[in-house]
Amino acid sequence: MSVSRPSDSSRKAPVNQAAPSPAAAAPIRAAGPTIQPPPSRPRSLAEAEAQYVTARDAWTAAMRRANSGRPADLASLAITQEAYELAFAEVERWRSGATVAIPIEPEKKRTKLEAAIGQELAWRRVHEASLREHPGLFSRLKRRLTGHR
Repeated sequence: MSVSRPSDSSRKAPVNQAAPSPAAAAPIRAAGPTIQPPPSRPRSLAEAEAQYVTARDAWTAAMRRANSGRPADLASLAITQEAYELAFAEVERWRSGATVAIPIEPEKKRTKLEAAIGQELAWRRVHEASLREHPGLFSRLKRRLTGHR
């Protein structure tokens, strides 16, 4: 039993081992078009329609290949059909023209006094019921010190 070492490159391969065939060394290629990641969301109707046409063509090609009944072809059909449905929905969204305007308002500048008053008013709205039960400054202090509402 001999061990082949990288330094033994001058030796010939043993006779009982077959040399690898050229077909075995060739890289494996996919039967159909390769699946690419979904493109980014279109920014115009023209881009949406281009993506729709590409998805439609891939879907029809996958339908033709799926007639073979091979599991790989059926899986490819399912993936391309999902991409086609997404592209179709995107085109319909663009064609409907439904846009939603989001108003951008500048942040209101408040002084420290206004912020403090706003906090006090918010606290009073939350604790309005308990203030009705026990009105007055001393009742409020007692509630805060004892941890009751």
